[in-house]
Amino acid sequence: MWKMNQYLPLFLIAFCLFFTSHSQTTSNTSSQHRCLPDQSSALLQLRKEFVEERIYSDEYEPFDYYNGSYPKMKSWKADGDCCSTWDGVTCDAHYGHVIGLDLSKSWLCGPLKYNSSLFRLRHLQKLNLALNNLSSSTTIPSEFGQLVRLTHLNLSRSFLHGRIPSEISWLSNLVSLDLSFNYFDYYLKLRRNDLEALVQNMTYLRELHLDDVNISSSLPQSLANLSSLTSLSLRYCNLLGEFPSTIFLLPKIQAIDVSGNYILTGFLPNFQSGSSLKQLRLSSTNFSGELLDAIGNLKSLNFLDLSQTYFSRELPNSIGNLKSLSHLDLSGSNFSGELPNSIGNLKSLSYLDLFGENFLGELPNSIGNLKSLSHLDLGSTNFSGKLPDSIGNLNSLNYLDLGYSKFSGEIPPFIGNLSQLTYLSLFESNFHGQLPSTLGNLAKLTSLDLRYNLFSGKVPSSLGNLTQLEELLLSYNNFEGRFPVSLTNITKLTEIDISGNHLKGSIPSEIRNLTALESLDLSQNELAGGQFWTFEIFSFEGNLGLCGSPLPKKCGNNETPTCETSQESSIVEGFDWKVVVIGYACGLIIGLVIGYFTTSRRTVWFVRNFGVHIHS
Repeated sequence: MWKMNQYLPLFLIAFCLFFTSHSQTTSNTSSQHRCLPDQSSALLQLRKEFVEERIYSDEYEPFDYYNGSYPKMKSWKADGDCCSTWDGVTCDAHYGHVIGLDLSKSWLCGPLKYNSSLFRLRHLQKLNLALNNLSSSTTIPSEFGQLVRLTHLNLSRSFLHGRIPSEISWLSNLVSLDLSFNYFDYYLKLRRNDLEALVQNMTYLRELHLDDVNISSSLPQSLANLSSLTSLSLRYCNLLGEFPSTIFLLPKIQAIDVSGNYILTGFLPNFQSGSSLKQLRLSSTNFSGELLDAIGNLKSLNFLDLSQTYFSRELPNSIGNLKSLSHLDLSGSNFSGELPNSIGNLKSLSYLDLFGENFLGELPNSIGNLKSLSHLDLGSTNFSGKLPDSIGNLNSLNYLDLGYSKFSGEIPPFIGNLSQLTYLSLFESNFHGQLPSTLGNLAKLTSLDLRYNLFSGKVPSSLGNLTQLEELLLSYNNFEGRFPVSLTNITKLTEIDISGNHLKGSIPSEIRNLTALESLDLSQNELAGGQFWTFEIFSFEGNLGLCGSPLPKKCGNNETPTCETSQESSIVEGFDWKVVVIGYACGLIIGLVIGYFTTSRRTVWFVRNFGVHIHS
C-alpha cells in the first residue's frame, strides 16, 4: 500500500501531461482547417471583383502567362473551407486568419479598387498578384499601406500604372517587394522622396525588384544601409547620377541588376574575399573605369554581364579565379590588350560573348579547356592569326560566331568535331582555301554563313549531309565547279545564297525538291541553261548563259529550263510528224484486228491469248 502511495504522484503527473498534450493536439487538429466567416466572406467578395479571363497574346509570352496558369478562384466555393480546399489561400493554423494569398497567373482581369475586400484581410503576410491583368486600375491603391503585417508583396507584370503611392513605405515588415515590369499606356512611377521613405522604413528588405519603374532620379545613399539585402533589380528605371558603390559590398548581397540605365554612371569597388555576390548585370550603362584584380575575389560569381559599358584597359588575369562563372558577356565594351590565358580556367563557363571587343593577338589556346561552352561569340574582334586547334575540343558548342573578325587561314578540319553546332558564321573574315569535307559532320547545323571570304575550290558534296540546315550563305567567295546536286537533299532549306562565285553548268533539276525554299540567289555566277523560274529575276542576274522566264533571254531547243512544267512541254515538242503517223497506223491495225475477231465470234481465242475481255 505504501508503494502504491509512493508512485501515485508520478502517475498523476504523467496523466496530466498526457491529457494536456492530447487536448492540445485535438485543438490544433480541429482549428487547423477552420476558416473564419469574415475571412471567407472577404475572399468570396474578392472573387466577384474580377473576371477570370486568360490572356491570349504573343506579346506577353516572354512573361510566362501561359505555363502553369489557371483560374485559382474557381475552387472558392461558399460551402468549402477556405483554409483547406481553396487554391492559393494559406491560413494561420491556430486562428484561421488568412495569412497568405497566391493568385499569381490566375487569369484575374479587372481593376484593383481602393475599396476592394482584399484590404479587409488585415492579417495577410504574403500577397502575390503577379501575372494578371489589372490594367483597368488607375493606380496602385494607397490602401495597401493598411496591410502592415505584409512580409512579401508581388504585383509584378500585372499591367499596373501610375504613381506608386507613398503609403507603400508604411509596410515596414516587408522582406520582399516586387513591382517590376508593369506597363499599361505608361509605366509605374516612383518619386525620389517616396523611394527614400521606402528605403528608410523597410529595414528588413532582402529583395527589392523595381524593373521598368520610372524613377528618373539618383539612388539614395541610404540604400547601402539595407544590410539584409540579397537581391537588387532596377533594370530600365531611367536612373540618374552615380550608383552608390558601397551597395556592391553589402554583406549578404547576391544579385545586382541595373542594366538598361543608359546614363547611370558608376565604378566597381575593391571587392573583398568572402563576397556572396553571384550575379552582376551592368549592361547598357555608363559604368566605366578599370576592372581591378579584386574582381577575382568574387569566388561565388556565376553570371557577369558588362556588355555595352565603358570599362577599359586590359582584362585582369585574376578573371581566371572565377571558377563558378557560367555566363560572361563583355561585348561592346572597351577592353583591350590580349585575352588572358587564365580564361581557360573557367571550366564552368557555358556562355562567352566578346563581340566587338578590342582584344589583340591570337586567341589563347587555353580556350579549348572550356568543355562546357555552348555559346562563343568572337565576332567583330581584333583577334588575328589562325584558330587554335584546341577549339576542336569544345564538343558542347552549339553557337560559334567568328564574323567580321581578323582570323585568317583555312578552316581547320577539326571543325567537324563540333557535332552540337547549330549556328556557324565566318561572315566577312579573312579565311581562305578549300572548305574541309568535315563540315558535313555538323549534322545539327541550321545556319551556315561563309559569305565574303576567300574560299575557293568546289563546294564540298558533304554539305548535303547537313539535313537540318535552313540557311546556306556562301556568296562572294571564289567557289567554282557545278552547283552541287547533294544540296538538293537538304529539304529544310529556306534560303540559299551562292551569288558572286564562279559556278558553271546548269542548275540541277532536283532543286525543285526544295519545297521549303523561300529565297534563292545564284546571281553573278557563270551558270548556263534554263533556270528555276519560281524566283525573281535578281536571283539569276549576271549569269549570261541562263535563259527562260523571268530573264529576257529565251531558251533555244537544246536549253531546257529545269522546272517540272517546262519538262512536260519539252516532251510534247520532241514528237515530230513521223511519230504521229506511226502511232496512227498502229492504232488502225489493232482496231481492225479486234473488229475482225469480235464480228467473227472468236472472242474465246482472243481472251485466251491476250487476256482482254471484249464486251459486245
